[in-house]
Amino acid sequence: MQEGDLEWIASLCKHEKVVAIGEIGLDYYWDTSPKEVQHRVLRQQIGLARELNMPIVIHNRDAHEDIVKILREEKAGEVGGVMHSFSGSWETAKMCLDLGFHLSFGGPITFKNAKQPKEVLEKVPMDRFFIETDAPYLTPHPYRGKRNETAHVRLVAEAAAEIKGISVEEIAAITTRNAMERFGIR
Repeated sequence: MQEGDLEWIASLCKHEKVVAIGEIGLDYYWDTSPKEVQHRVLRQQIGLARELNMPIVIHNRDAHEDIVKILREEKAGEVGGVMHSFSGSWETAKMCLDLGFHLSFGGPITFKNAKQPKEVLEKVPMDRFFIETDAPYLTPHPYRGKRNETAHVRLVAEAAAEIKGISVEEIAAITTRNAMERFGIR
């Protein structure tokens, strides 16, 4: 992050269609930015979100412990937000939920051998989750290995419905309501 970037982001947040700050977070999978730099920038972005009273959308790749630690230390629960493409354990999920975050699930809940995301989604309260595609990544089964697209959200909804034991239509209604409430959309 360069000088003036936070001010620029703050100016963008004044637009009426902006409902959150993000994706922001930590990515330890790609070794392109030192962890210390990622931590500093994330703390600055959370500070801005708190200053503007805007929820945040968190990107977390292979950094579960550090992300929860920083969210706690920076009092991110004051604004809450969404854990995008959640991939952590139930223990991590509980910590995020306790901080006031919603969990969002995508293609991995459709993967045959991906037990953890299914087990986590099964336990998440109905009013605390979203579904997503993460296009162009994490393409759901049966299109895995191909480029993901937004139309595939239906496959994620079908998997979520099966996991939660309700209809696809109920999943659509619940996740739409969750998003509208979380982001103050009318």
